[in-house]
Amino acid sequence: MKTLSRYLLLCTLPLSVAMAQEETPSTNAPVSSLGLSVQQSQEKRIEFLLEVAQAYAAEENYSAAVDAYERILEIDPEHLQTRYVVAHIYISAKQYKKAETFLLQLIEEYPQDFKIWNNIAWLYATAEDPTVRNSQKAIKCAHEAMVLAPNDHHVWSTLAEAYYVAGEYEKAQRAIRHMTSLAIRYGTGITKESVESYNEQIKKCQRAMDTAEALKKTDQ
Repeated sequence: MKTLSRYLLLCTLPLSVAMAQEETPSTNAPVSSLGLSVQQSQEKRIEFLLEVAQAYAAEENYSAAVDAYERILEIDPEHLQTRYVVAHIYISAKQYKKAETFLLQLIEEYPQDFKIWNNIAWLYATAEDPTVRNSQKAIKCAHEAMVLAPNDHHVWSTLAEAYYVAGEYEKAQRAIRHMTSLAIRYGTGITKESVESYNEQIKKCQRAMDTAEALKKTDQ
Protein backbone atom coordinates (compact mmCIF):
# COMPACT_ATOMS: atom_id res chain seq x y z
CA MET A 1 0.00 0.00 0.00
CA LYS A 2 2.88 2.33 0.73
CA THR A 3 4.25 1.94 -2.80
CA LEU A 4 0.80 2.36 -4.30
CA SER A 5 0.21 5.56 -2.35
CA ARG A 6 3.43 6.97 -3.73
CA TYR A 7 2.32 6.19 -7.29
CA LEU A 8 -1.01 7.88 -6.62
CA LEU A 9 0.90 10.89 -5.36
CA LEU A 10 2.56 11.21 -8.77
CA CYS A 11 -0.83 11.54 -10.42
CA THR A 12 -1.68 14.67 -8.43
CA LEU A 13 1.64 16.38 -7.71
CA PRO A 14 4.59 17.46 -9.84
CA LEU A 15 7.81 15.50 -9.25
CA SER A 16 9.46 18.44 -7.47
CA VAL A 17 6.56 18.77 -5.03
CA ALA A 18 6.39 15.03 -4.37
CA MET A 19 10.10 14.96 -3.65
CA ALA A 20 9.79 17.87 -1.25
CA GLN A 21 7.48 15.73 0.87
CA GLU A 22 10.18 13.07 1.38
CA GLU A 23 11.76 13.07 4.82
CA THR A 24 15.00 14.97 5.28
CA PRO A 25 17.69 14.24 7.89
CA SER A 26 17.19 16.00 11.21
CA THR A 27 19.75 18.69 12.00
CA ASN A 28 19.33 17.81 15.70
CA ALA A 29 20.84 14.34 15.25
CA PRO A 30 24.03 13.60 17.25
CA VAL A 31 27.24 14.39 15.37
CA SER A 32 28.36 10.76 15.58
CA SER A 33 25.23 9.59 13.72
CA LEU A 34 24.84 12.51 11.33
CA GLY A 35 26.89 10.88 8.54
CA LEU A 36 24.86 7.68 8.77
CA SER A 37 21.60 9.65 8.79
CA VAL A 38 22.60 11.51 5.63
CA GLN A 39 23.55 8.25 3.92
CA GLN A 40 20.26 6.62 4.91
CA SER A 41 18.36 9.66 3.68
CA GLN A 42 20.16 9.54 0.32
CA GLU A 43 19.45 5.83 -0.05
CA LYS A 44 15.80 6.41 0.76
CA ARG A 45 15.64 9.27 -1.73
CA ILE A 46 17.23 7.11 -4.45
CA GLU A 47 14.77 4.30 -3.72
CA PHE A 48 11.88 6.74 -4.03
CA LEU A 49 13.24 8.20 -7.27
CA LEU A 50 13.69 4.72 -8.74
CA GLU A 51 10.01 4.02 -8.08
CA VAL A 52 9.10 7.34 -9.69
CA ALA A 53 11.28 6.72 -12.75
CA GLN A 54 9.97 3.19 -13.25
CA ALA A 55 6.37 4.38 -12.95
CA TYR A 56 6.92 7.11 -15.55
CA ALA A 57 8.76 4.73 -17.88
CA ALA A 58 5.89 2.23 -17.64
CA GLU A 59 3.55 5.02 -18.72
CA GLU A 60 5.96 5.91 -21.57
CA ASN A 61 6.44 9.36 -20.09
CA TYR A 62 10.13 9.23 -20.92
CA SER A 63 10.98 12.87 -20.32
CA ALA A 64 9.72 12.61 -16.74
CA ALA A 65 11.54 9.29 -16.30
CA VAL A 66 14.76 10.90 -17.53
CA ASP A 67 14.32 13.71 -15.01
CA ALA A 68 13.95 11.22 -12.15
CA TYR A 69 16.98 9.16 -13.22
CA GLU A 70 19.11 12.27 -13.62
CA ARG A 71 18.17 13.32 -10.09
CA ILE A 72 19.49 9.97 -8.86
CA LEU A 73 22.77 10.58 -10.65
CA GLU A 74 23.04 13.98 -9.01
CA ILE A 75 22.93 12.17 -5.66
CA ASP A 76 25.14 9.24 -6.72
CA PRO A 77 26.91 9.65 -10.09
CA GLU A 78 28.13 6.03 -9.91
CA HIS A 79 24.73 4.44 -9.27
CA LEU A 80 25.15 1.47 -11.60
CA GLN A 81 21.50 0.46 -11.98
CA THR A 82 20.59 3.98 -13.02
CA ARG A 83 23.53 4.31 -15.41
CA TYR A 84 22.44 1.11 -17.16
CA VAL A 85 18.77 1.99 -17.38
CA VAL A 86 19.02 5.69 -18.16
CA ALA A 87 20.81 5.01 -21.46
CA HIS A 88 17.84 2.93 -22.59
CA ILE A 89 15.43 5.65 -21.45
CA TYR A 90 17.46 8.26 -23.31
CA ILE A 91 16.97 6.22 -26.49
CA SER A 92 13.21 6.02 -25.88
CA ALA A 93 13.17 9.77 -25.22
CA LYS A 94 15.15 10.31 -28.46
CA GLN A 95 18.00 11.92 -26.54
CA TYR A 96 20.48 9.95 -28.59
CA LYS A 97 23.66 11.88 -27.86
CA LYS A 98 23.21 11.40 -24.12
CA ALA A 99 22.51 7.70 -24.66
CA GLU A 100 25.65 7.31 -26.74
CA THR A 101 27.78 9.08 -24.12
CA PHE A 102 26.53 6.86 -21.30
CA LEU A 103 26.87 3.64 -23.30
CA LEU A 104 30.42 4.42 -24.45
CA GLN A 105 31.41 5.12 -20.85
CA LEU A 106 29.91 1.82 -19.73
CA ILE A 107 31.71 -0.07 -22.50
CA GLU A 108 35.03 1.31 -21.29
CA GLU A 109 34.27 0.10 -17.78
CA TYR A 110 32.56 -3.19 -18.66
CA PRO A 111 33.81 -4.32 -22.08
CA GLN A 112 32.68 -7.92 -21.47
CA ASP A 113 29.04 -7.00 -20.90
CA PHE A 114 27.27 -8.02 -24.10
CA LYS A 115 24.10 -6.15 -23.15
CA ILE A 116 25.90 -2.80 -23.35
CA TRP A 117 27.30 -3.65 -26.78
CA ASN A 118 23.83 -4.76 -27.86
CA ASN A 119 22.22 -1.55 -26.62
CA ILE A 120 24.65 0.75 -28.39
CA ALA A 121 24.31 -1.32 -31.57
CA TRP A 122 20.54 -0.85 -31.37
CA LEU A 123 21.07 2.87 -30.83
CA TYR A 124 23.23 3.18 -33.95
CA ALA A 125 20.79 1.08 -35.98
CA THR A 126 17.55 2.82 -34.98
CA ALA A 127 18.34 6.42 -33.97
CA GLU A 128 16.21 8.90 -35.90
CA ASP A 129 18.99 11.48 -35.63
CA PRO A 130 21.17 11.04 -38.75
CA THR A 131 24.22 12.37 -36.87
CA VAL A 132 23.96 9.36 -34.52
CA ARG A 133 22.53 6.66 -36.77
CA ASN A 134 25.37 4.65 -38.26
CA SER A 135 24.80 1.23 -39.80
CA GLN A 136 28.48 0.25 -39.87
CA LYS A 137 28.95 1.08 -36.19
CA ALA A 138 25.74 -0.84 -35.50
CA ILE A 139 27.09 -3.93 -37.27
CA LYS A 140 30.45 -3.68 -35.50
CA CYS A 141 28.90 -3.33 -32.04
CA ALA A 142 26.34 -6.08 -32.71
CA HIS A 143 29.21 -8.40 -33.70
CA GLU A 144 30.95 -7.58 -30.42
CA ALA A 145 27.79 -8.55 -28.56
CA MET A 146 27.39 -11.72 -30.63
CA VAL A 147 30.94 -12.89 -29.83
CA LEU A 148 30.23 -12.45 -26.11
CA ALA A 149 26.74 -14.02 -26.20
CA PRO A 150 26.32 -16.11 -29.38
CA ASN A 151 23.13 -17.80 -28.15
CA ASP A 152 21.24 -14.69 -27.07
CA HIS A 153 18.37 -14.05 -29.48
CA HIS A 154 18.21 -10.34 -28.64
CA VAL A 155 21.70 -9.91 -30.05
CA TRP A 156 20.75 -11.56 -33.33
CA SER A 157 17.66 -9.39 -33.60
CA THR A 158 19.89 -6.32 -33.24
CA LEU A 159 22.36 -7.70 -35.77
CA ALA A 160 19.52 -8.27 -38.23
CA GLU A 161 18.37 -4.68 -37.77
CA ALA A 162 21.91 -3.41 -38.29
CA TYR A 163 22.26 -5.34 -41.54
CA TYR A 164 18.82 -4.15 -42.63
CA VAL A 165 19.62 -0.44 -42.23
CA ALA A 166 22.93 -1.07 -44.02
CA GLY A 167 21.01 -2.47 -47.00
CA GLU A 168 22.53 -5.94 -46.55
CA TYR A 169 19.17 -7.67 -46.76
CA GLU A 170 20.36 -11.23 -47.32
CA LYS A 171 22.50 -11.08 -44.19
CA ALA A 172 19.63 -9.45 -42.32
CA GLN A 173 17.31 -12.29 -43.30
CA ARG A 174 19.84 -14.95 -42.24
CA ALA A 175 20.34 -13.21 -38.90
CA ILE A 176 16.62 -12.92 -38.20
CA ARG A 177 16.07 -16.58 -39.05
CA HIS A 178 18.84 -17.55 -36.66
CA MET A 179 17.28 -15.27 -34.05
CA THR A 180 14.01 -17.18 -34.41
CA SER A 181 15.67 -20.55 -33.88
CA LEU A 182 17.51 -19.26 -30.80
CA ALA A 183 14.34 -17.73 -29.36
CA ILE A 184 12.53 -21.05 -29.77
CA ARG A 185 15.41 -23.01 -28.26
CA TYR A 186 16.69 -20.73 -25.49
CA GLY A 187 14.24 -17.85 -25.12
CA THR A 188 12.50 -17.44 -21.78
CA GLY A 189 9.94 -14.91 -20.67
CA ILE A 190 9.23 -13.74 -24.21
CA THR A 191 6.20 -11.46 -24.13
CA LYS A 192 3.39 -11.16 -26.67
CA GLU A 193 4.68 -7.70 -27.55
CA SER A 194 8.15 -9.13 -28.23
CA VAL A 195 6.71 -11.83 -30.50
CA GLU A 196 4.77 -9.21 -32.45
CA SER A 197 7.89 -7.06 -32.77
CA TYR A 198 10.01 -10.00 -33.96
CA ASN A 199 7.34 -11.06 -36.47
CA GLU A 200 7.26 -7.54 -37.87
CA GLN A 201 11.05 -7.58 -38.15
CA ILE A 202 10.92 -10.93 -39.98
CA LYS A 203 8.31 -9.59 -42.42
CA LYS A 204 10.33 -6.41 -42.97
CA CYS A 205 13.48 -8.35 -43.84
CA GLN A 206 11.54 -10.68 -46.14
CA ARG A 207 9.94 -7.73 -47.98
CA ALA A 208 13.34 -6.15 -48.45
CA MET A 209 14.73 -9.40 -49.84
CA ASP A 210 11.78 -9.84 -52.20
CA THR A 211 12.12 -6.24 -53.44
CA ALA A 212 15.87 -6.65 -53.99
CA GLU A 213 15.31 -9.87 -55.94
CA ALA A 214 12.60 -8.24 -58.08
CA LEU A 215 14.89 -5.32 -58.90
CA LYS A 216 17.64 -7.72 -59.95
CA LYS A 217 15.28 -9.46 -62.37
CA THR A 218 14.16 -6.10 -63.77
CA ASP A 219 17.77 -5.08 -64.44
CA GLN A 220 18.58 -8.31 -66.30
